[in-house]
Amino acid sequence: MSNIDQHLKDISEIRSMMERSSKVLSLSGLSGVSAGVVAIAGVIFAQWIHTRVPPENVRMYLVLDTLVVLVLALGLSALFSARMAKKKGLPLWTNTAKHLLTDLSIPLGAGGALCLALVVKDAFSLIPGTMLVFYGLALVSGSKYALKELRYFGFIQLGLGILAIFFTREGLNIWAIGFGAMHIAYGLWMFFRYEM
Repeated sequence: MSNIDQHLKDISEIRSMMERSSKVLSLSGLSGVSAGVVAIAGVIFAQWIHTRVPPENVRMYLVLDTLVVLVLALGLSALFSARMAKKKGLPLWTNTAKHLLTDLSIPLGAGGALCLALVVKDAFSLIPGTMLVFYGLALVSGSKYALKELRYFGFIQLGLGILAIFFTREGLNIWAIGFGAMHIAYGLWMFFRYEM
């Protein structure tokens, strides 16, 4: 092997190490798939609530449904990501992961507070779009610490959120597309591209 080849190999290894240290590589595609499945199940349950639960109890059931979907989606995402990190021999909790979590939590926290205000004001029709908009902003904000596809996924969520705000009658269906179908599609894309 010539000196030039050796130097190119060394540069390639250095670049690979820098990429690994600056990106969160342990996010599993199966996390997205599981979050999408949970989201769709949550929408189906929300639609069932509207047809079977007395109107005075609908708010309580919808809040519980939302919390269950959130806890299950986050729990399954953590489980699949931890499993992938272990399989690839990567640390799950790195400084980069902490930065990603920080950049995600600011827009998500603001969006959660706004959604809570919309619940209090009985402005339920704006909640699906608001959730998608702030989720999209969070993904775009945190994408510098993850693979490039996360940024595009964030723009899709942001666009769907704006659409849901304009078409509030279809808001829950658009939410199901964003948090359900798009998570499944994104998760499968990431799984087959990076994990197979």
